[in-house]
Amino acid sequence: MNPEFRRNLWLELTPRRVVFMVAILALIFFAVAVTSDKTSAMFGTIPGTAEFLFWVIAVLWGARNAGLSVVGEIRDRTWDLQRLSSVGAGEMTWGKLFGSTIYNWLGGVICLAVMLAYGIAHGAVVTALIDTVYYVTVALIAQSTALLASLIGVRRRTAHSRLDVFIYQLAGIVASLGVLYVWEAADPEGSYITGFKATKFIAWWGMTLDARPFLLGSLAIFAAWIFVACNREMRRELKMTNGPLVWLGFLVFIGLYVAGFDTWLTPDDAHKAVWTGVALRLGLATLAFGVLTYIMVLLEPKDRVLYRWYGSQIAAGRVGLMLARLQAWIMSYVATAIVAVALIWWLTAHGSGADLPAVTAAGLGFLTRDAAIFVLMATTRRRGDFAAVIVLLALYILIPAILDGIGFSSALPFFYPKPSTPMWLGPVAAWGEAIAAVSLAIGRLAIGEKK
Repeated sequence: MNPEFRRNLWLELTPRRVVFMVAILALIFFAVAVTSDKTSAMFGTIPGTAEFLFWVIAVLWGARNAGLSVVGEIRDRTWDLQRLSSVGAGEMTWGKLFGSTIYNWLGGVICLAVMLAYGIAHGAVVTALIDTVYYVTVALIAQSTALLASLIGVRRRTAHSRLDVFIYQLAGIVASLGVLYVWEAADPEGSYITGFKATKFIAWWGMTLDARPFLLGSLAIFAAWIFVACNREMRRELKMTNGPLVWLGFLVFIGLYVAGFDTWLTPDDAHKAVWTGVALRLGLATLAFGVLTYIMVLLEPKDRVLYRWYGSQIAAGRVGLMLARLQAWIMSYVATAIVAVALIWWLTAHGSGADLPAVTAAGLGFLTRDAAIFVLMATTRRRGDFAAVIVLLALYILIPAILDGIGFSSALPFFYPKPSTPMWLGPVAAWGEAIAAVSLAIGRLAIGEKK
């Protein structure tokens, strides 16, 4: 058995704690059973109570324990000993993820058993089984996201307060709420939170698929990707080197996955002749890769030593070695640029004759500028990421709002992708800013190297 998992079993599943969890849940369900038929019911229905308790125990509480699994070891000053042990990254990852939350899964499994038994007793066997898989998946996503957030935080910070732990837990909760939001699109009874209208089918890559199996499979795949991300972060924490293939595989997956939803989008009348088929799919893939670029350039450390090493490897002709060590945000940016250029070519070749190619080119320029701003700020100050976010908020929101308010709306293409007059003004402005930001970032790195 995994030694890390076994250690957590001994710590978490003590006889006293097990008896306490079973007894409390048994009392709660018994109270619901004897009062649910009365008009003055205090606890609601049995399945409703089981669902609520599952969310509290496995999702909310489980996310906190997963976020604490590594941070708690750092606080207790036992993490360095574990890092020096013979336990590999994979064993350490799932040992921490499932071991630290095993007590939560004890309560969660009891709640799932109650929901499943209730569904079978009322003739809804298939629905009960699907719901069981869904609840397990949402808890796994919440817990693994919290663990992933804590591992990223460990790599960026040495001290971790209660607020930091809450942020890690909050990341898992937000992920679970996102799962709930998506799942309600296939709720046969309609949404009671997000306002979705229930749909039985989903169009994806020209295929009409049953909504619930498709979404359930999608959630399971994304849960697996989050676990892979946790494993890669654990490898970094254990001073192992990650290759680029896993992230490249994720980029291919997310590009194909997002592009398949083109039929769900309805372009406006001015662009219906252009935003169809290939163009719309390329646009969706470009948007997905751009979002990933922003996320990863914010999360990954901007190490000036690493960037200088990139330059030395290129100068020495060892491009292959440099490519094997590329950060995820750089690969995401390259993917964005490739797909964006393909989109511009497609729009131009099929006679859009409008502003869409120019807006796409401007968007790529602003993405280049923003990534350079993150690198520049990270190499000039201690809290560079926070400063970069403030700068981007000013560039995208504050300054454009002021200009629009005083009647200079014609200057807005200088701050974000927008149709301009003449049409080439937006791309020229965006790439001018991008070249300036990239030059400043490279100059800053070069100055540091000379010193």
